[in-house]
Amino acid sequence: MLKKTIKAGVCLAVFSLPLYLIRFKISWIPFNLSEIIIYLVFLLWLADKLNGFWKSSFRIQKSDFQNHSPALSMALPVFLIFAGTTLSTLFSSNIEVGAGIWKGWFLTPLFLFFILLDNLNNRGFFKWLVFSAVFSGAAVSLISLFGWWGDNLTYDGRLRGFYSSANYLAMYLSPILILSLSLFLFIKKRIYKLLLVAVVGLTATVIYLTYSYGAFLGLLAASVFLVFGGVKDKRNFNWALFLFLFVVLFFVFQIQTDKFQEFLDLSYPSLKSRLAIWQSAGQILKDHPLIGIGPGMFQKYYLDYQPRFEPYPEWSAPQPHNIFLAFWLQTGLIGLIGFIWLMADFFKKSCRRLSSNKKEIRFLGLILGSAMLCILVHGLIDATYWKNDLAAVFWLVTAINYRADRLFG
Repeated sequence: MLKKTIKAGVCLAVFSLPLYLIRFKISWIPFNLSEIIIYLVFLLWLADKLNGFWKSSFRIQKSDFQNHSPALSMALPVFLIFAGTTLSTLFSSNIEVGAGIWKGWFLTPLFLFFILLDNLNNRGFFKWLVFSAVFSGAAVSLISLFGWWGDNLTYDGRLRGFYSSANYLAMYLSPILILSLSLFLFIKKRIYKLLLVAVVGLTATVIYLTYSYGAFLGLLAASVFLVFGGVKDKRNFNWALFLFLFVVLFFVFQIQTDKFQEFLDLSYPSLKSRLAIWQSAGQILKDHPLIGIGPGMFQKYYLDYQPRFEPYPEWSAPQPHNIFLAFWLQTGLIGLIGFIWLMADFFKKSCRRLSSNKKEIRFLGLILGSAMLCILVHGLIDATYWKNDLAAVFWLVTAINYRADRLFG
């Protein structure tokens, strides 16, 4: 009964990820609603593990290591990421800010990650887990679409929903859009397939209305991965080709816009701003290459370094608009090494599944590889990890990848 409650709680936690926007304090410590749900599930999981440990009379068998070998293979890179973040936080010039990010963007999603590693052992739970993510994306998309009709847009006409920027909305929905395709493994009835197609269409429409070129590029890279990786299976290839052409339409519809023309001749204001941010980030790294500057401190250092450069095109830059720069600056060299190591291991496992004899495992390898590729390619021009819900989605995809062989093995 407790295990079922834990799994239901995990699904609720995944569905509720956007609720991190509901914030409050307990005593002097800040929390959000999404965190509280994850903490409660983690406590249930911990109680279950301690109970099982006690019943086993502290016996450790060879099978225990065999069952957890996938988790052990990535234990060191995960440890390096967490250790790098902790070290960078402790040496930060503002420990209070760093500690909040350490808690919300690393500790909390890692709690979710460990629970998933322990419970992702059958396709039934996997199905409901992905359903939870897709329903969350659909709810966010629907609410955001009402904002479009209500003219609740950014100053330049982009859909942002209830997020602070259109890019954050796109960063949350894009990997979920890719993950939603995995549900076609389970849905058999035509009516449910049509409903899923409608949800995919709704999510894709909202992503398009964000006019986030980073999301477009991420989805384009993901669809290319699907096309080339799905050649072996005609059905997978057809779906991948459809997605690829669908994403290409995103750019086709933008060709005549001023934004796209400015993007092509490198006069796009957002691109100019990013170039200035990357230049400043590079100089900051030269001065703080090992430990970094601490989580959440980029804005301060970015402004402090202004006298060394020409006037910035953009003064507000809480993140360096690059996932690799963000990890290096805010988790130090140790955290960056852990992140790169984790991603190398991730794609090694994902790509290895493409040669599996089981079509379900091949398809899942395609979906997971393309979802992470979407995050990383978009992350070249945005910080696609550095937000509560984005960090949780990252570890969700990573956990599924490490447990995929259990699901269809």
